[in-house]
Amino acid sequence: MFRLAFSALRPAASRSISSTLRSTTRREAARAFSTSLRHQAGGGQLYPVTQPPHWPSEASRNNATGTDADALERFKIRELCEGWGCYRDAAEWENYRSMFHDDAYIATSWKQGSIDEFIKASKDGFARGKEFMYIMHRIIGQTVDVQGPRAVSKMKVTITCRFTFDNIEVDNEAECRFFFLLEKREGKWGICFFTLLFDKDKMIPVHPGRTFDIPEKVVMKYPSGYRYLAWLEDEISTPPKLDLNSHGPERDILYKKCKDWLEGKVVKPNLTGTDVIESW
Repeated sequence: MFRLAFSALRPAASRSISSTLRSTTRREAARAFSTSLRHQAGGGQLYPVTQPPHWPSEASRNNATGTDADALERFKIRELCEGWGCYRDAAEWENYRSMFHDDAYIATSWKQGSIDEFIKASKDGFARGKEFMYIMHRIIGQTVDVQGPRAVSKMKVTITCRFTFDNIEVDNEAECRFFFLLEKREGKWGICFFTLLFDKDKMIPVHPGRTFDIPEKVVMKYPSGYRYLAWLEDEISTPPKLDLNSHGPERDILYKKCKDWLEGKVVKPNLTGTDVIESW
C-alpha cells in the first residue's frame, strides 16, 4: 500500500527510467544465465545433437538389407528387449531374468552391477515405497542391428519416476535411449550388457496446485541430459552415475563400443574408461 502511494507521487519520467533499468537488469541476468547453461553443456548449446561418428556398416538393420528371416530375427530381439519395461515394472522377475545371459552387466543411473544384483536392488526399491522412487517405463520405438551371433538394440524410452519431495509428490520424466548388447548362445538370444543415455528431463508436481522450490544452482551442476533426476537420486541417498549424458563424450564412446561389439571384439561395459569387469 505504501509502495503504491509513494510510486504515485514520483514523476512519470522517474518511474519510466526506473522501470527501464529494472528491465535491462533482468534481461542481462537472463542472458548471463543462458550463457552459463550453454557453457556447462559444451558445444555452444544446452542440448547439442550431432551425428555419431561410429556406426556398424556391415550389420543387418531395419529391413534395408537381408531376408525375411533376418527381419524375423530382429523382431525376436525387439520382443526380448521390450520385456525391460513390461516385466520389470510389473515385478515379473522370472520373466525379466529370462531376458539376460547369466553374466549380464547392468549400468543405470542408480545401480550398476550384475543382473542378479540389479534385480535384488529393484526388489528392494519396490519394498521401500515412498522412501525410494517409483520407476515406470514408456517404450516409444526401437532399432536392431545384427551381425553374426551379436546384436545391438537401441530403444527410445521415457522413464517416469515418482518421488516424494518435501511432502509433495513429484514426477520426473526423462527422455532417454536404452542400449542392449546381445549375443546368441546355443541358439538363444540374451542380453549381455545394458546401459542408457539421457537426452533431457523435467520435474512436475503430481497435484497441479502444489509448488516446490529446488536449489537451482545445485541442480545445474549435474549432467544436462538428466540433471533433475540425478539431483533427486542424490536427495534419496542414491548417488547417481554421472556419465550417462547423451550430450557428453560418453555418447561417442558408447557408439564405438556398440560397433566393436557387433564386429566380435572384446567390449567392456563402463563408459568412463575405468572398466568394471574384465570380460563376459
